[in-house]
Amino acid sequence: MEAAGEAYLNAVEETGETWKQLGLHYSGDGGDEMVGAFRTVMPHAEMLEETAAGVKDALVGFAAGIRTLEAKRDQLMARIQAASTRASDTPEGLYRSEPNVPFDRPVTGEDLLLPAEIAGLAARYRNLEEETAARLRSAYNRDTLLDNLTSIPATIGYGTASGVINRIAVRQTTRESERTYLRYDTTEERQRHMARGRWMQGERKARTTLRFEPRPAVSRMFYNNFEWYRARVDANPSKWVNAERFGDLTNAAKSIKLGGGAFTLVTAGFTIADEREDAYNELLHANPTWSRDELEGRANLEGGVKGGTKVGIDLVAAGTGAAIGTAIGGPVGTVVGAGIGIGISVITSMEFDFLDGRTIKDAAADRAMEAIDNMANGWNKLFGG
Repeated sequence: MEAAGEAYLNAVEETGETWKQLGLHYSGDGGDEMVGAFRTVMPHAEMLEETAAGVKDALVGFAAGIRTLEAKRDQLMARIQAASTRASDTPEGLYRSEPNVPFDRPVTGEDLLLPAEIAGLAARYRNLEEETAARLRSAYNRDTLLDNLTSIPATIGYGTASGVINRIAVRQTTRESERTYLRYDTTEERQRHMARGRWMQGERKARTTLRFEPRPAVSRMFYNNFEWYRARVDANPSKWVNAERFGDLTNAAKSIKLGGGAFTLVTAGFTIADEREDAYNELLHANPTWSRDELEGRANLEGGVKGGTKVGIDLVAAGTGAAIGTAIGGPVGTVVGAGIGIGISVITSMEFDFLDGRTIKDAAADRAMEAIDNMANGWNKLFGG
């Protein structure tokens, strides 16, 4: 299967090289269109080659699973035969009848477990069939690293890591080193100072330490605009830490803040890249006459709009959790706020039947893309283009 896909792609590439030579020998009307027509073939040849490789992987996995199940089946068959032999040699009074047993007279506890093990083997085979069928159905859009990086477990990991980074506090202190005794080496120095040496004052050195701060920071916006929040903070200020402006932070604290921002950008990039890849695969199937440039352009647009929408939902979720956390205050507020923020991201990443198997993020991203398309169509109708 894989070899056939590779052979097809190689044949198309070779034909494409030959096709390009037409441009050197044909200068009539439509020459560019004739040569350029082949550009729509290559993306589909590449898709077929990737699909064939995906089918191969699914079938190889199925064959490996079958071999494992066959070995287990042979073991069970041998045990069934042995149990039947023991049962036939056992006097009638030493066994009791059991229903649904694959032999006449079970005589040991291990033999009585055989029906459950046979049923388990059959269930494993059915699961293997279902897994293989699912892999074959999605062979054209194979699981990639981006799928793992944008999965629900990854979302939980990102949220936890971001919460930890944001709770790292930097403390800078100064420490004076111990005094040292400087001994004069020459007689001239000892005579001039009338001493054998002198004590040198210790140097003051800055020391930066990192620690985990479980309390949330005071929200300036809440404190300045909501009386109930201001009263809570003033009544028990030990539950919060003062929010510092970025310009007032130490260099180490600024680095941590910038690192947290960079981490958010990286995870956002994963989401946008994954949406772009999914859009390209879908467009390749839905628009067989599109050129590579058309596919790339539309996929980039959909990746940016849909991925940006999903990133926006995650940011809103994180902001909601942070707002609830600072409203509660204390370590409890930090934990509750982080849990709510991560929970919103996870729930919006789950598929629901009422959304036709899509996630809330998918539905919002599709709506955003429809809005962009409608705006573009309206603009074209008014001003042309």
